[in-house]
Amino acid sequence: MAFDITGITNENEFYTHHYLSAILENDLRDLFKEWNRKADEEDIPQPYKNIRSLRKEYFALQDALQRERNIEDRLALQRDFQAQLLSALGYEPYFTLVLLDDGVSIPLIGGINKPDGSPELWILEAADVFGEEHDPLEMQLLKEQYPEDSEIQKILDIPLEEIITRRIFGHSEPPRWIILLNSTQLLLLDRTKWHEKRLLRFNIREILDRRETTTLQAMAALLHRDSICPKDGMPLLDTLDENSHKHAFAVSEDLKYSLRKAIELLGNEAVWFLREKAHEKIYGRDMAGQLTRECLRYMYRMLFLFYIEARPELEYLPDKKSKEYHKGYSLESLRELEMVQLTTDESKNGFYFHESISLLFDLLYNGFQPEQADMFGVPDHHTFRIAPLRSHLFDPKQTPLLNRVKLRNFVMQEIIELMSLSRPKKGKKNRRGRISYAQLGINQLGAVYEALLSYQGFFAETDLYEVKKAGEKHNVLETAYFVKPEDIEQYTEDERVFNDDGTLVKYEKGTFIYRLAGRDREKSASYYTPEVLTQCLVKYALKELLKDKTADEILELTVCEPAMGSAAFLNEAVNQLAKAYLDRKQKELDQTISHDAYPKELQKVKMYIADRNVHGVDLNPVAVELAEVSLWLNTIYEGGFVPWFGMQLVCGNSLIGARRQVFHENLLKKQKKTDPLWLDEVPERVMPGQNRENDTVYHFLLPDKGMADYKDKVIKQMAVDEIKTINEWRKEFTKPFSKTEIYQLKKLSDAVDKLWQRNAEMQRDIDNRTTDPLLVFGQKDPKHKWQPTTTEFKDRIFQQEMFSKNVRNSSPYRRLKLVMDYWCAFYFWPIERADLLPSRAEFLFDLTLVLDGNLFDADIDEKGQQLLFPDTRP
Repeated sequence: MAFDITGITNENEFYTHHYLSAILENDLRDLFKEWNRKADEEDIPQPYKNIRSLRKEYFALQDALQRERNIEDRLALQRDFQAQLLSALGYEPYFTLVLLDDGVSIPLIGGINKPDGSPELWILEAADVFGEEHDPLEMQLLKEQYPEDSEIQKILDIPLEEIITRRIFGHSEPPRWIILLNSTQLLLLDRTKWHEKRLLRFNIREILDRRETTTLQAMAALLHRDSICPKDGMPLLDTLDENSHKHAFAVSEDLKYSLRKAIELLGNEAVWFLREKAHEKIYGRDMAGQLTRECLRYMYRMLFLFYIEARPELEYLPDKKSKEYHKGYSLESLRELEMVQLTTDESKNGFYFHESISLLFDLLYNGFQPEQADMFGVPDHHTFRIAPLRSHLFDPKQTPLLNRVKLRNFVMQEIIELMSLSRPKKGKKNRRGRISYAQLGINQLGAVYEALLSYQGFFAETDLYEVKKAGEKHNVLETAYFVKPEDIEQYTEDERVFNDDGTLVKYEKGTFIYRLAGRDREKSASYYTPEVLTQCLVKYALKELLKDKTADEILELTVCEPAMGSAAFLNEAVNQLAKAYLDRKQKELDQTISHDAYPKELQKVKMYIADRNVHGVDLNPVAVELAEVSLWLNTIYEGGFVPWFGMQLVCGNSLIGARRQVFHENLLKKQKKTDPLWLDEVPERVMPGQNRENDTVYHFLLPDKGMADYKDKVIKQMAVDEIKTINEWRKEFTKPFSKTEIYQLKKLSDAVDKLWQRNAEMQRDIDNRTTDPLLVFGQKDPKHKWQPTTTEFKDRIFQQEMFSKNVRNSSPYRRLKLVMDYWCAFYFWPIERADLLPSRAEFLFDLTLVLDGNLFDADIDEKGQQLLFPDTRP
């Protein structure tokens, strides 16, 4: 039976909620056994029984405090009980004054020092003077808490939250732990978690009043001196923290298996509907690729809903008070049906799940604002509101294929079950547990996302049997191998893959299979970086960079990840930069953000940095979508907008491309045999803000020795004639330039400069028009305010003005991109098209036509087809 932690508040997830309520008890079994052993052998009572025994004294204290009004006497009564409670928890209470860095002193009623004398834990009292049970963090130190007639400098009239944040944890030798208590509450603070205002709050009155054994055990285990500051060894609380992260990781591992199977189920159900109901032919590689992407998007929507519904504090969806939403529309309501048996044909083959989820997707994308209201403008009862979530993820245009199908109940029920319950394991005691999405952070979800980036969906062109390497355990997340029926006899029993019932795993012709095939993972480099590694690498990458930065300078930093995957490093950079900004801004302004307001202020700064300063590249187009979702989930907050990453996250190869680099014109010709050529030199970079010198030429207008350079011996033997043609072309293509050609190249470089300048101005203008207003802590409210714009509006501007979509004139960006793509294409020229390589004269003519000609949008498309696929050249 799980712990009853009523009376213990896990604020801002000191530990993950699910771990504290469902897993903690099991991790404390050894501690409880040790307590019982000492009780039997050494006659030492269990700590939780010591706490329980204080019930009578505690309520006697409460009665006395109600009658007493003198502050000194109230303090004396409170301290007497506090000493008993601290003793029950293994501490030796005492009174002392500690001198802080700025010369002021604070009173302590206990503490623990390390062997070297530095503080490890301080115990502070909060004086509940009038018995109103205020939050201890909101209380202030009183002069009565200091010794009489002392001439020390006191620190009064400042909330304890600010004293802890600025004075204690900002001390030159701060303690790691703080216990703060008054007559009704006890708070445990960890300096490593305090920047996120994460803490454990114990309601002493409620815990002692209920006398629930498991609650008292949890309190004793989490607060005992041996758990926080043991005389030797690792603190139990750190061990529990590590176990909490491990449990979240184990859940994310289960979700990888579930998500892969769910995508395969979804794809095959779509195939069934299109074939049997719509009578469409849907086979082919292109269709398989489209179906794969759409199934991924569909399941990412499901994961988003699981995640967002598990976090009511974000207030993005109606809260638990709205029974109409939670009973009638939420994904959680469908989870309640995950184990209901479907016995009739109508219940199995109906579309209740499909229609409910489709309606939920529509509610999120378009929002729901009830029209009826009373005379005061308040909506009628029994309804709810949802703001439109106009993101790419929920845009129906992103799933045109799945929009045409209806998914049967028995399939959707299995998919929801897969995403709701942990994987079944062998053994009677290993029951399937319900997955708590509240415990999963962005990093765990990112691991689930990224694990499947290198997977591909395909249709079985014939019946297929699955096989594996002999001696290896079969794992559906590892590389899959399939053979035709006529070849299965060539494989031993140890190489075949079997179902649980002993039959061979077989995929019939036309089945949609979603697996990792061949060297897909190596080719895509889809490996997720563990959270602990991203935290460490980002921390030390930023350490020197942030050394002398002001808070405002942090907001100006640009973050770029050239192989972002699902944005694990980008999210970690956003997190650490946002925390660094708030820490420095509070010190600069000499202000402290309140405990309640800090989480939202942190999210707003994270949103600000992600929306403006984050950039990323990845080869996989699905990774770009994942990064968008991941960054959005990491920065979401009540009242926030959907960030738009159209100009920041792109699909491409960050290792290949053209740069703003140049060669001097003297390197393009050869007067003497000893003169160097550009082919053996390194181009010079034109720095941002600088102008290109007139006697230089851009490197992407010039040939290179590495173009179509095939050196593999086997390839040379297989394509002798083609390689000979390519070598002759390269020799002619890379010869020194004539004066006329150099003049032409300089003119083309001038044209590039003009296009580059116009493109920079256009990008700056688009960026200004697509950046939504966001006021963060410490920044001035802008004089000119504007309303946030929709994702569709931003997409339309970007596509029309940058990519010249549906407009007549082609943009500077389109022209420059075409030239650079043309130049890059020579490095990957297909051997079988060797006879279509353009001469240098043709190459220069093509460049002139694009850079200095009067091309329109349609011409750009046609010309691009001709340049990159020369067999279409007239």
